[in-house]
Amino acid sequence: MSSIKQVIEILASSDKSFEDALQRAVQTLSTSVPNITSIYVKDQSCKVRDNRIVEYRITAKVSFGTPVEEFDMTDIERTFNEMPQPGGNGAPDYSHLDLDTHDPLHAQPGGSATTPESGGGYSG
Repeated sequence: MSSIKQVIEILASSDKSFEDALQRAVQTLSTSVPNITSIYVKDQSCKVRDNRIVEYRITAKVSFGTPVEEFDMTDIERTFNEMPQPGGNGAPDYSHLDLDTHDPLHAQPGGSATTPESGGGYSG
């Protein structure tokens, strides 16, 4: 079965151990992130106070995914339907979309990014 994986980076800590920090991260994430499949520990560090380790910290990448059968392919299929057609100019056909071409900034052509009149350049 194929799957699509997503990866998020997390920071976690524990006053007991690196392993406890990782376990807490998995338990906390599992309430909102579906199908956690792996954790890659990217970095480990410790906070020290009075010559004693007081906190174990990890930076990790968490992988999770959804089987393809459960994945909604609607947006992907729509993208393929908008692909250039043979014999066309090579551009996707977006004529069916209602695009807002209103220019809220009232941009005017011309000017220079290096002249003081245009708000740029060197002040003398």
